Amino acid sequence: MASFNLIDAIQTSDVAAVLAERNARVAKFVKRHAEAAPNYIASPELIAAVNVALSLGRPLLLTGEPGSGKTQAAYWLAWKFGIDTANGRFHRFQVRSDSRAAHLIYRYDAASWFRASQIAQSGPRPHVPKDLYITPGPLGLAFGWHDPPAEPHAVLIDEIDKAPRDFPNDLLQELEDMQAVVREDGYEKTISCPAEARPIIVITSNAERRLPDPFLRRCVLHEIRLSADTIAKIFASQIEMALESPLDAPKQDALTAAVGFYQSRLHDLRRKPTVDQFWRWLALALHYGGRTPAEIAAALNADAGAPPLRELPYIATLFDDPDLSKLSPKPAAP
Repeated sequence: MASFNLIDAIQTSDVAAVLAERNARVAKFVKRHAEAAPNYIASPELIAAVNVALSLGRPLLLTGEPGSGKTQAAYWLAWKFGIDTANGRFHRFQVRSDSRAAHLIYRYDAASWFRASQIAQSGPRPHVPKDLYITPGPLGLAFGWHDPPAEPHAVLIDEIDKAPRDFPNDLLQELEDMQAVVREDGYEKTISCPAEARPIIVITSNAERRLPDPFLRRCVLHEIRLSADTIAKIFASQIEMALESPLDAPKQDALTAAVGFYQSRLHDLRRKPTVDQFWRWLALALHYGGRTPAEIAAALNADAGAPPLRELPYIATLFDDPDLSKLSPKPAAP
């Protein structure tokens, strides 16, 4: 079992060595979305929804619990089509509370243009073109801001439910026609996407508020619900990648117990861990925890004579004390 305590290791090793070990661990658990795309596990239901969206040329709107893989699904789909940031055809727009739909098309730096205009008035060229201060947004680039695209771009509009109320409805025309008009005082530009390069658009929502019906009608909606089979595949794929080795029989038994535990015993908790959080905890527990895979499996299965659940390594990073009490079986009556 590998040593886990990096803090105590500083007493016997230099800080550089401890940081090197820390970085080696982080590299196993932290992957950029594009790097993790080939290992994404797509359920049959998600694949069906993707095929419908691709066939109809409509945006795919993904909902589901946090950590269910909505954002990663967009990177997986782009990877399938050979689209990434390296070839300039993948664009992610992270929606915020102050985002405007127009920002998906373009941004205009009015303050900088005004300042430059004031300075230019005293020079030989008083006119400052506005297009120098207008930059394309993700949809602007996907539609063909500079030149009509020869191949489709992929656009991820992430967490649209965080946007102001009018944000989704302000996109209706653009999503319908794949065309946008840029209008600023004294400047106008129309961008029309060729039919053969219609972008692949994925929109995610955590369902923090209801989206408008006119917007929903223009999307293919899919709620990601992870079955036990899909969760098992996710756990196996991610843990094998983190541990850098195939799962042997004892670890496979622990994984099977973890899937059953996650599916059947986490109802009505104050804070349910996500699938992403749970597989990371299990990987750490298997590799650094000081408990055998058999002990971990027995505790998760609540077998007789198994270690108490709260004694599993790092379990308190997943559940607070009230939830642990609720999950722990009551002692048998004497």
